[in-house]
Amino acid sequence: MARQASIVSFARQLVRGVSPRDRLGRVACLFTFVGVLVDAPTLRGRHGGTDALLALAGARDGPAVILAALLQALGERAQLEYTREMVFVRVELDASDLARLPPYAAPVLRPGRRGRFLLPLDPRRARGSLGFLPRPVREALDRRLTA
Repeated sequence: MARQASIVSFARQLVRGVSPRDRLGRVACLFTFVGVLVDAPTLRGRHGGTDALLALAGARDGPAVILAALLQALGERAQLEYTREMVFVRVELDASDLARLPPYAAPVLRPGRRGRFLLPLDPRRARGSLGFLPRPVREALDRRLTA
């Protein structure tokens, strides 16, 4: 229970400068943090044990596991998505969030849930793009969601 409380407080500290009403801002803040954490080994060990989690989850899954945990700690609807090529996070957005996405973001309409969209997040590097996946992964996700 103490670990659960600590990840919630850690996630809240990370987004403390973002308006509580700005869901997309919180998502972007956590996405950026995890990407920088992965690219900057000097940050590891200073952020509530994320280095241990990254080592435990592994280089392939670690960034997505950390991002999903942080998003879930803030109450976001986030899940891990595994493909042959990679692991990424998908977070559920409302239609009202779409206007604030960058132009290259490619949300996916969630089947059976009108007005709900999934935003894919690939936090494997600091300069990753919010809502962008490589074409083969994107096509695999589209096939899976429409099957």
